[in-house]
Amino acid sequence: MTKYKKQIPIEERERIELKKQIESYKNSLKIAKEIGDTKGESNCYTNLGIAYRSLGNFKKAIEYHKNSLKIKKEIGDTKGESACYTNLGVAYYYLGNFKKAIKYHKNSLKIKKEIGDTKGESACYTNIGVAYYYLGDFKKAIEFNENSLKIAKEIGDKAGESKCYGNLGVAYRNLGNFRIAIGFHEDSLKIAKEIGDKAGESKCYTNLGVAYDGLGNFGKAIEFHENSLKIFKEIGDKAGELKCYTNLDIAYGRRNNLKKANEYIRKAKEEEKEDLSELLENLTAKRTAKRESPKL
Repeated sequence: MTKYKKQIPIEERERIELKKQIESYKNSLKIAKEIGDTKGESNCYTNLGIAYRSLGNFKKAIEYHKNSLKIKKEIGDTKGESACYTNLGVAYYYLGNFKKAIKYHKNSLKIKKEIGDTKGESACYTNIGVAYYYLGDFKKAIEFNENSLKIAKEIGDKAGESKCYGNLGVAYRNLGNFRIAIGFHEDSLKIAKEIGDKAGESKCYTNLGVAYDGLGNFGKAIEFHENSLKIFKEIGDKAGELKCYTNLDIAYGRRNNLKKANEYIRKAKEEEKEDLSELLENLTAKRTAKRESPKL
């Protein structure tokens, strides 16, 4: 669970490709309607919803997913109905409407339990936990992520297990339980290394850095943020790299090493192409804020 933000804008070439896909899906939808293929019609609505979600048009995505859901119910496709609820939950999440997201994910969860889809059940618990996290209900977030973790362990889903540990760590950190958070992030890191998940490993280092920052151990925080930065550079994750520069600036700033902190501001500027004076103002405010945490 990371700091909530709307979907990162996609590259122009991806946008062009998605628009082409949308035209293709609309043509398929027209044909499905003409020949009375209700299942195909529903699938086209789902594809259109996913494409519009990828474009960042979440209201349009919701419209298409609701059309798909209506048909899934009519034809008795319970598995498809559950998928529609999940898609609606995700779209409402990106709109920042977390209560609606929870409602739809709980509808999906009910069906997953009925049809015995344990992996899907675990994913629903995670989705609900994340939504509660962004509502600020960290105890509920912990409850649902613990449910997800239990299933992930039972079915041997190591990636899911690692994700749950990370989510639990972030939730406990927001409750001020930094040492418990560190334990969960260490568990997540161990699995990420075992399964070769480099991106996950880097996120674990970031989370550990943030937790140690919360404890006031800025030396440890810097160590973990530097580990994270190294991996983000290796895998070419520019957004992750930028977050590391910001986190390192904050940690060095809190140690009163302004020379090193400003070095990371400039590196962040190179990545973000922002006006330096604005960036300096923003990051200086973050350094001095008592309760401000580095971005994940």
